[in-house]
Amino acid sequence: MIELSFASTKTYADPFNDVELDVSFTAPDGETLRVPAFWAGEQTWKARYASGKIGIHRYRTECSDKTNRSLHDREGVIEVTAYTGDNPFYLHGPSYVAADKKHFEYADGKPFLWLADTWWMGLCKRLSWPDDFKTLTADRVEKGFNVVQIVAGLYPDMPAFDERGANEVGFPWTTNYSRINPEYFDAADARIRWLVESGIAPCIVGAWGYHLPWLGVERMKKHWRYLVARYGAYPVFWCVAGEGMMPYYLSQTKSEDAAFQKKGWTEVAAYLRGIDPFHHPISIHPTDMARRQLEDAGLLDFDMLQTGHSDRASIPNTLDLVRASRAAAPPMPTINAEVCYEGILDTCFQYVQRFMVWSCLLSGTAGHTYGANGIWQVNRRDQPYGKSPHGGNWGNTSWDDAMRLPGSWQVGLAKKFLERLGSWWELEPHPDWVTVDATGPTVQWGDWIWFPEGDPAKDAPVAKRYFRKTLEIPVGERIASATLSLSADDKFTAFVNGRKVGSNRDWQHPRSYQVAPHLQAGRNVLAVEAENVKAPVELNPAGLLCGLEIHFAGGDRMGVLSDATWRCTLKETADWTTPGFDDGNWSAVKVIGKYGDPPWGRLDAGDRYWMPYVAGARERNAVVIYLPLAQKITVHHLNPAEDYRAEFFNPVSGAATQIGFVRHLTNWAAPACPDESHDWVLYLLARKGTK
Repeated sequence: MIELSFASTKTYADPFNDVELDVSFTAPDGETLRVPAFWAGEQTWKARYASGKIGIHRYRTECSDKTNRSLHDREGVIEVTAYTGDNPFYLHGPSYVAADKKHFEYADGKPFLWLADTWWMGLCKRLSWPDDFKTLTADRVEKGFNVVQIVAGLYPDMPAFDERGANEVGFPWTTNYSRINPEYFDAADARIRWLVESGIAPCIVGAWGYHLPWLGVERMKKHWRYLVARYGAYPVFWCVAGEGMMPYYLSQTKSEDAAFQKKGWTEVAAYLRGIDPFHHPISIHPTDMARRQLEDAGLLDFDMLQTGHSDRASIPNTLDLVRASRAAAPPMPTINAEVCYEGILDTCFQYVQRFMVWSCLLSGTAGHTYGANGIWQVNRRDQPYGKSPHGGNWGNTSWDDAMRLPGSWQVGLAKKFLERLGSWWELEPHPDWVTVDATGPTVQWGDWIWFPEGDPAKDAPVAKRYFRKTLEIPVGERIASATLSLSADDKFTAFVNGRKVGSNRDWQHPRSYQVAPHLQAGRNVLAVEAENVKAPVELNPAGLLCGLEIHFAGGDRMGVLSDATWRCTLKETADWTTPGFDDGNWSAVKVIGKYGDPPWGRLDAGDRYWMPYVAGARERNAVVIYLPLAQKITVHHLNPAEDYRAEFFNPVSGAATQIGFVRHLTNWAAPACPDESHDWVLYLLARKGTK
């Protein structure tokens, strides 16, 4: 990136609003780019330029005040020389949409697999520069991230000019929105530059959507012109706004605001497309699909999605929106840009992260965005973010603890696997290439139970109740797998031998957890905190449903179901989740119904979404299958003229388990996964001529 500085000998009372400066750069081949310059403070303007064309480039300035000879009609030359380092963006150029409208590629045509992290407030002072920012960057580079979604100062989850949004020198605009604050962006420059130099492309979000009514469309255009001038010469992605149509949380005119924002952001997006000489890919972060946030989806280059933060309950919406985006016109790459921040409200941990990245990628997305609660809002141990405008709190995990959550490593493994595979951009979804054996795992449910108070199946107090079930694991038995499935009307938190295994707020979508590592020989305990929450209904039932299935290495099985043998109480007691706790004075539970009985009926376990996810490359020379439940499967439509090398890939550890060769078959019954304690990836690569 080359920066030119122009000092005005003429003094302006309001430089930001009184003067605009552009610089036209002409490359050796004659191509000319008109680059906006930015006001850098006092009476100085700067222009930034980058090109992959080696040689002498000429430039000429054009100022809106043509009488200012220190700014207008200035000419000069610069030289672009060859790069000799290993930064992928300097070697291959910025990323753009490929001709197939399905994936991204560098300027030289090398495919680019998007893996983003979410740092919405990463330019604020809570993520200190340089120590904190560089620490987080290094961690993400090691794990394989190559994009960071970051907001240019006009943040979500806060009102305007909230002190939590300031950086070391203040806010991006003066408090009356009269002008931009160049010093704010001087501080931001160091951070943006560090990301790029580290091999990470900033996906710059201009503002959160609800800031548009506060700034107005014309000021927002000025904001975006400034961002293009500052950062357009870098290898960036543009995100017009975050949650574009969503009004401010406490707005009293939400429908009017949403309509204004949709129209206004459409105008801003068109303006952005017109002034960016580098033509970086443009999208808008949505409440569902980017296409629905603007009046003209043709202004977008790629479709961002936001699909929920409800742990496993977000899976149906996620896959439905991914498929809808891939089928929509005009065609463009799809990125799930926000889903299930790891750790949010103490949910959405690594298993959900693995499911989301693998199912989305094998369903046709051009990459994936991960997020960790604690990083997006930049919690510090000594300075947690605090409450949102609506009064809630998403959690206080510090950014550096969130950085170490295992999901970030495991989504990185998915990207690294596909890049090693080669030709990942040729993979197409092929769900018909796999069938699941009928003997695959199914959930066996117990009875609906609750504390013995009235008729809980009809109406129960709004309160928490506590449940325990002890079980004995025979000494000498090795556990191959153990799956704990639960539902509670309305919510639960589950523990095995004192260790929390998960939570759920959606009783219609049960949760299943692999709990073999938490079990032990001898006495064990399942402990569940279940809560009936206030609801706008006349009658408010409550219930708990459970099924634990243990598979031993020798072939034996053991089941533990919710039934009359469980114990319960009204009040939480110290150590109640541990095996040694004496629950002798607790009450016996009340059985209030069989699985399938009203008022709950049969639950939507999302079976059609927990199927294998299959993608194959053209001519069937590669097949990749994600098995979320470690299912036993048969693979179909193989090329009998090919020999395939088959392996299991462990999405938790990154280790591979060799299976051998599949020779001259159309249909192949795959062996069982190495163990059933977690999900697996099975892949087959054709090796022509192998005997």
